[in-house]
Amino acid sequence: MPTTPPPSGDPHARGSVIHGFRAAMIDLWGPEALEGLASRLPLATRVATFDALVLPFEWVALEHVVAWHDAIWSGPCGGDEQALAQLVGRAIELGFGRFKAAFFSGVTPDRLVTRAPELWRWQHTHGELTAVAEPTSGTVVLRDHPYVDHPNSRRVTAESYRHIVTMVGARDVRAAWGDRTATTSRARELVVQLTWRPAGTA
Repeated sequence: MPTTPPPSGDPHARGSVIHGFRAAMIDLWGPEALEGLASRLPLATRVATFDALVLPFEWVALEHVVAWHDAIWSGPCGGDEQALAQLVGRAIELGFGRFKAAFFSGVTPDRLVTRAPELWRWQHTHGELTAVAEPTSGTVVLRDHPYVDHPNSRRVTAESYRHIVTMVGARDVRAAWGDRTATTSRARELVVQLTWRPAGTA
């Protein structure tokens, strides 16, 4: 589906990110949870992403997405990693998973990880993401993007890739994440290490 370019050269993300979070919160915890989260958002973010209808294929200023990450972590998730995993997983299923379903069709977990840069570029205007994978493990590295410097965005990013791998049948998927300084550019990087067991294993 064609979309217009972002309104500025600042970082943006697809509206499917916000769309997924909104749908997941209502699905898991009801409309009152979404209302509670809205009260934690900065005014500009609330006006742009809660009071207004956000379409899945439009662009949203990244500062609003980061504000959602903070509100989600401190609000409905209460700083709990399991609650965050539940919400992020459901948001992907109801957001990106619906609008790009073909992305997951007939793909093995390792192949899906190697396609992570393609997924990133569809969803974000900025940042460089690289990925390598073996049959039961993979590494995703993000650099030159505001998420790298934001703790809650790092959490959400790592959990997103962990859940995406589960969507193609991998079992016992685990994600370990942290940051490091690139040896060449000296820029900070977010590194997500993924491991899993193939479908059908005991």
